[in-house]
Amino acid sequence: MDKKLPDNTLPAALARNDPAAVEMLWERYADDLFAYLLVVLCSRHDAEDVLQTVFVKIAQKRNRLAKARHLDAYVFRIARNEASRFIEHRKRKRTAQAVNDTWLTVTEEQPEPIDLAEHIQAALARLPEQQREVVVMKIYRQKTFLEISRLLGLSQNTVSSRYRYGIEKLRTLLGDLIS
Repeated sequence: MDKKLPDNTLPAALARNDPAAVEMLWERYADDLFAYLLVVLCSRHDAEDVLQTVFVKIAQKRNRLAKARHLDAYVFRIARNEASRFIEHRKRKRTAQAVNDTWLTVTEEQPEPIDLAEHIQAALARLPEQQREVVVMKIYRQKTFLEISRLLGLSQNTVSSRYRYGIEKLRTLLGDLIS
């Protein structure tokens, strides 16, 4: 399947309740959504799990998707919401576990990243989620500020500010490695 289907093909398939519509959505969005989730969640396994949940939601909401004015934005909003739910669930789980396991606390230093890619990945993981998602969409997924603003439902100025602050923080975190 081609990622660049005519604009009306996908909504028409969704409106007809065509079983191939979800497969078309997968072909069109899975790679971008996985890359986004991978950076937001900082775990390949978690990103795969959340991506599956996203597509279950997409299948459940296919009638709404058929009526969406901006299908890309709607799909990314579902992914963003699921990632946020996952992060909140993970935080609650860690907090509850920390209360129960405080006597097991062992302080181990994180091993230092070995190569530049690991340093960059570690630095990206330390960015606030809002900055990280914009930086990743801009650099790794090659989205424009306009596309990102539509996908996240934010103004272009907000998106460009988050990008600028994220890049500044990355420079600070990476320090001498990029000089």
